[in-house]
Amino acid sequence: MARAIQSPPTARRRWPEGVDVKVWHRYFGSEFGVEEVQALAEVLQQEFLTAGPQTQAFQEEFAAFCHIPYAFATSSCTTALALAAQLCSLGEGDEVVTTPLTFVSTHQAFMACGAIPVFADVDPRTFNIDPVGAAALVTPRTRAIFVTHLNGQCCDMDAINAIARPHDLLVVEDAAHVVGATYKGRSAGSLGDAAAFSFHSSKNMTTLGEGGMLTTRHSEWAAKVPLLRSMGVNYELDEPRPEPRDYWLPLPYEVDDPDGYIPDNYRMSEAQSAVGRVQLRKVGRLNARRRAIAHRYTAALQDLPGIVPPYESPESFHVYYLYSLLVNDTQVRFARDDLMRVLFRDFGVQTITGYPPAYWFKMYRKRGYEHGLCPVAERIYAQMIMLPLYARMSDEEVEYVVESVTKAVRKLS
Repeated sequence: MARAIQSPPTARRRWPEGVDVKVWHRYFGSEFGVEEVQALAEVLQQEFLTAGPQTQAFQEEFAAFCHIPYAFATSSCTTALALAAQLCSLGEGDEVVTTPLTFVSTHQAFMACGAIPVFADVDPRTFNIDPVGAAALVTPRTRAIFVTHLNGQCCDMDAINAIARPHDLLVVEDAAHVVGATYKGRSAGSLGDAAAFSFHSSKNMTTLGEGGMLTTRHSEWAAKVPLLRSMGVNYELDEPRPEPRDYWLPLPYEVDDPDGYIPDNYRMSEAQSAVGRVQLRKVGRLNARRRAIAHRYTAALQDLPGIVPPYESPESFHVYYLYSLLVNDTQVRFARDDLMRVLFRDFGVQTITGYPPAYWFKMYRKRGYEHGLCPVAERIYAQMIMLPLYARMSDEEVEYVVESVTKAVRKLS
C-alpha cells in the first residue's frame, strides 16, 4: 500500500478559551498519497489543463462506477445541481418537493430558476425525506422531487419514484454524501433522472477541495450538459465549413442557450480530474474504514442512556459521510448542547450539529417560511450530534472518542 501523505497537524491545538482539543472534527475526509502526486505531475506535462483527457477518463470511470450511461465533471456539487435544475426545465413558480435537512445548495440550485421549495418532513429513523409526507405535497404545480441522501445513506427511492411516475415528476438525487453507497443493490447516482455528487474536501473522496459530478441516464440531457457547463460553446457548426476546410470560417465556434438557460462555466480542471481518478480507485477502501469506525461507535455507545445511534437500513449500504447520534432528552436530564459542551471542554473532542432545517435561514424566512413547518426535522436537529469520523482516524482516536462519550454521558446523568 502506498504511503499516505500526512495532513497538517491539528491535534492538541489550544483554542482561545484554553480547551485542549485532542480529536477534531476534521474537514479533510479522505487521504492523499504518492499516487495523487504522480497524477498531478503527469498533468503538468499536458497541453490542456482543462477539458482534456483526464476529465474525459474521470467521467467515463465514474459513470461505470455508478452503473449509469453518462457522467459529467463539474466545479462543485452545487453547480451539478444547478445543471440538474435546468435539465428539468424548472422555471418561475414551479414547485419542487424536497427535504429540509440538507445543505442549502440543494434548494438554491432550483430556486435560482425561480422554482419554489416545498418542504416535506423526514423519516425519524433515517432522517431522509419521508415518502408519505412528500406524496401529500404534490400539486398541479409540482414539477420535480429533489431528495438528499443524508449522512451516507440512500433515501427510499422506490417509494419516491412511485410518487413521481404517475404525476410525470422528475427526480433528482443530491448524492453529495453517498459516493459508493447503494440502495437495494443499485448505485447512488443511478436511482433518479439525474444526480449530483460532491468532491469537497470533507467528503469521502475529493478532487483537491472542490468539485462535483452530474450523472444521468437520459441521452437528450447528456447532449445539453456540455453546452450548459461550458458557456454554450459548440465547435461543431450547423453549417459546413468552406473547402478547403478553413477551421475558422464562418465562425470558429457557435454559442447557444439550451432551453433558454444562459450557460455558465462549471468545468473541472484536469488536475482535479486526475486526482479524482486516483481517489475513485481508493474510495471503496476509504468507505470500508469509515464503516468500521461507525460500527465501533455504535457497538460501544448503543446502550448508553439517552443515546440513539444512527439507524442503518437493510436496504442501503451506508458509507457514513457523517456519524450522527441523537440525544433523546425525554429519557435523560441533559440535552444535545450539554453533551457537546462536556465533550469539548472536559475531553477535548470536537463535535458538530447536524443541518438546521433550511427554512430557518434568513433567505427562506424572507420568502415566508416559518418555524414549525417540519416538526420531525426540527426535533432531530435539536437532538443531533456528529462525532468525528474520517478515514485517517487512528484506532487510538476512535477509542478516545468512545471513552469520552461514555464518560460524558455518565457525568451528565
